[in-house]
Amino acid sequence: MKKVLSYLLVILLLAPALPLAITSATAYEKKIPCDADGNNELTKEELVNAILLHMLGEGDLKLDDVGDAAWVYVYWDGKPKTIVDDTVTDTYPDGKLITIYRPPERIITLHSNSAEILKLLKSKDKIVGIDKYISDEKFFFPDISKLPIVGSMSDPDAEEIIRLNPDIIIAYGSYFTKWSIYLENKLKGTGITLARLDCYKPETMSDDIIKLGHFLDRAEEAEEFVDWYEGYLSIINDRVEELTEDEKPIVYVEGYTDYKTYSEGTGAHQACIMAGGINIAADLPGKYPKVDSEWVINQSPDIIVKVVSSTKVSGGYGEDDPSEMKAVWEDIVNRDGWSDIPAVRDRKVYLIHAGGTWNDPKYFIGLAYLAKWFNSTLFEDVNPKVMHWEYLTEFQGLDYDLDKHGVFVYHPELHPDGK
Repeated sequence: MKKVLSYLLVILLLAPALPLAITSATAYEKKIPCDADGNNELTKEELVNAILLHMLGEGDLKLDDVGDAAWVYVYWDGKPKTIVDDTVTDTYPDGKLITIYRPPERIITLHSNSAEILKLLKSKDKIVGIDKYISDEKFFFPDISKLPIVGSMSDPDAEEIIRLNPDIIIAYGSYFTKWSIYLENKLKGTGITLARLDCYKPETMSDDIIKLGHFLDRAEEAEEFVDWYEGYLSIINDRVEELTEDEKPIVYVEGYTDYKTYSEGTGAHQACIMAGGINIAADLPGKYPKVDSEWVINQSPDIIVKVVSSTKVSGGYGEDDPSEMKAVWEDIVNRDGWSDIPAVRDRKVYLIHAGGTWNDPKYFIGLAYLAKWFNSTLFEDVNPKVMHWEYLTEFQGLDYDLDKHGVFVYHPELHPDGK
């Protein structure tokens, strides 16, 4: 509808400036539609000329081409839009410049992070294809999960992607590099744009949302969310900055696999630091080092956080029973030789489920839980469940009762219902 309105608006506004000569349109390639000289700057004369050609039924311009051109002229100042994505390769160590020449209408998301951001940007109707993992998240993506599946980030179905004819594909920038390169090679000559945006890292989250808002003409929605989201982050950050190193707890964060932890450079490490903890695995080699029980005992952590996923432990939006989370918690506190670890002795062992508040754009909710667990007195007035509810209702459009549904964290005393 916006395109049609802008098309009609331009016809009315520019009618007095109609040129005396009418030139034929050039073929559309990687350029702004109706940009006759191909210099990536659409002029008033070029647009009016294209409108006349279409009205007279001459040339091969389609209404969509003229409508897109009108939109670009009115709202983009007649120029393409660019962003620097999150590509991390030897060729592009600081990201790759991505350019689009018309408003994107068809998007494929190869990770749930981008799908979640498109929802909060009120652009979910533009998604035409998803990765196979999004299809499993029916509670969080009731509509999007039903869309055509195009494989996964580690095994993209290039043929199906091309068949769906998207304008943009959103993929990871930091991981699955070889698959991104494979997909990029498959897309050559199709006109499809591959944008690598992680949409999950704390340090780039705001930038990724702003970039997508810029591409999708949803800058206002992007800024609204970022302002809200960073408001909560600033509360946590301001208070953590007041802590001395002696006041920060020693933390062991265990991943989905037992004794597999997180070192510097991972999102879990950064979350631990941002929440006011000291990660005991920070300096270990590799991003996801494997340790043993004796090592953990010797480190004597004050806090233990176990991250679980739906592949092994039921939880998240589609689960109301915390029994599996409880069983994992009991297994940890009963590990041989762990009874004298301060975290176990003081019952400061916590579980957080990756399917609800740990990953993706809503990681800041999990961060609030960590902050309360690490420094309960300092964050007594912070309520992660309220933050979670606001996010779901205000930015995801979900009517979800967190008091009745979902299992996101577990501790038998502080969170007896596991929610």
